[in-house]
Formats: sequence, structure tokens, C-alpha cells
Amino acid sequence: MQNEVMDNVHRYFATTVALVTTSGRRYGSNVMAAEWTMQVSYDPMIIAVFLHRSPTYWNIVESKSFGVNIASDEQAELVNIAGGYSGTEIQKFAIPGTFDTYPGKMIKVPMIRKCALNAECKVTKIQKVGDHVMVLGKVLAAKFDDSKLPLIYTRANYRRVSRSKIPSGRRNVRISSEQLARFEGLAQGRFVLKAAACVARSKGRTLLQKFGDDWMVPFVVVKKGENYVRTLERQMRSNCAPASASRISVLLRMNLSDGKTSVRANFVAFRCDAKTLESGGAVRWFDKVPKNTILRKQLLQDA
Repeated sequence: MQNEVMDNVHRYFATTVALVTTSGRRYGSNVMAAEWTMQVSYDPMIIAVFLHRSPTYWNIVESKSFGVNIASDEQAELVNIAGGYSGTEIQKFAIPGTFDTYPGKMIKVPMIRKCALNAECKVTKIQKVGDHVMVLGKVLAAKFDDSKLPLIYTRANYRRVSRSKIPSGRRNVRISSEQLARFEGLAQGRFVLKAAACVARSKGRTLLQKFGDDWMVPFVVVKKGENYVRTLERQMRSNCAPASASRISVLLRMNLSDGKTSVRANFVAFRCDAKTLESGGAVRWFDKVPKNTILRKQLLQDA
């Protein structure tokens, strides 16, 4: 049973399929289908291709370059042809009415038209990994076609990606333009504003902090890599309201909007044990949560 599982694990990955193009003196111009092709770095942009020792491999070793052409969902037949024959058997680019190519701008390798993505790569590293050879290539030039969707291979079949998007699951929360402007300032251009919030209740009272002309549970923006609990407790000490954070009360993924623009915001709210019941300044205890408390229903839902 275990051997059967291991023999079929690879079928449950879902990958794009690349038409990898190369040129060399011995094998000429060649194309192969490579399911294991992926981006592994943003800056510099690096693409990894995993293959066996083959005409494509020997062309890459010789020329130190290769083309990555991510097949569109209209090119399954081209993938079948590229993957069904070796460059030692036939010259695949010589088959009439199949591969429509254009010359690379930065490398002397044919590129394939009508793909979802075309990337011209210069080899940076070649390394054996398990039963394959990994080739890393720095992208020198690239283009993509928004009208094309990539071909997907999974469970031993080619499949299409749906054009419909999966809902993000974010709650849409309406706030005023003034409140949104404050959150935009805190986000400082980040794709998502991430924050830790302190939900503190004691003797029927709720701890809140001033937020412009409104109130809100005490919170702090958390930078990437920072520990949420330590950052929140440090902020509470600086607010003269020391508190220890215990369990997570709620994690909220929201679109904060005034009806015109919006900010993506993620709040991790912690149940907190406040060390003092004194009020004053920007942080105060309330017997009754004021109506002008922002995100009251969301952050205090189980308080």
C-alpha cells in the first residue's frame, strides 16, 4: 500500500508546463516539454527547470542559455509533440504546421509564439538533484500575454484554469473617509496593513485607545518578521497600560472602504490581561463601549 501511495504522489501536484527551447551545434534547435519549471527568485528573476540528460541538457551545457515558453491552454497538442519525441529521434521544429517561432532578443534560441509567458534565460547554475538535473537561469528578457491562460498538468491530464476568481474571504467593512485616511497613513503603501490588537476586559469594562476623533481597541502595526505578542506588549507598555497577551481572540482579514477607495487590513486580536485599571490619556477604560468605536463588532465580537 505504501509503495502504491509513493508511486502516485506526483500525480497530485498541479504544475504549469513549459516548452523549453535550446540551440546547439550537435542537436540544432530543439524543444522539450518540462512540467517541472518554476520561478525561484524575484530579484534577480530566476527560473528553474528540472530535466534529464538529453539533447536539451547538452544544448544548455554548450550554449549556457535556454528559453522558457509557458504553454497556454490552447497548446496541449504542442506539448504532446514536444514531450513525445526526443531530439535524438527527430527535428521537432521541422514538423510542418506545429511550432510557430521567433528569434530570441537576448539569446540565440528560438522562442514559441502564442504562449502565456516567454522568458529568455542565461544559465547561472547546473546541479544534479535526485534523479533530475536542475538548471537555474537568470531572465534576461520576458513577455506575457494577458489573454492566454497557462496549461495545467495534474492527475495525469492537462487541465484549464478557470477565469473566475476564488473569493478572497475578506470581510468588507465600511468606514468613513477620515478613518480610511488614517489607516492608509499607517499602511504606508504596503499591500496589506498588518496589526496586532489588544482586547482587554475587566470588571465589565473595556480598554480602548483614541483613534482620531473615534475610539478603537489598542493596536499596533506589525512589521514583517516581528513577533506579534512581543510587539503588542511593548506598545501597551508605551501607552502606560501594560498588558500581557494570551490567546488569539480573532483573526480578521478585511477590506476597509469608504465606498471609493479601500485598504486591505489584517488584524490579529489577542485576549489581554491589563495590569492597571487606571484611565487617562489616549487609553481609557469604558463601562460601555462608545458608538464611535471603529471595528467594534469585528474586534469585540467575543469579548
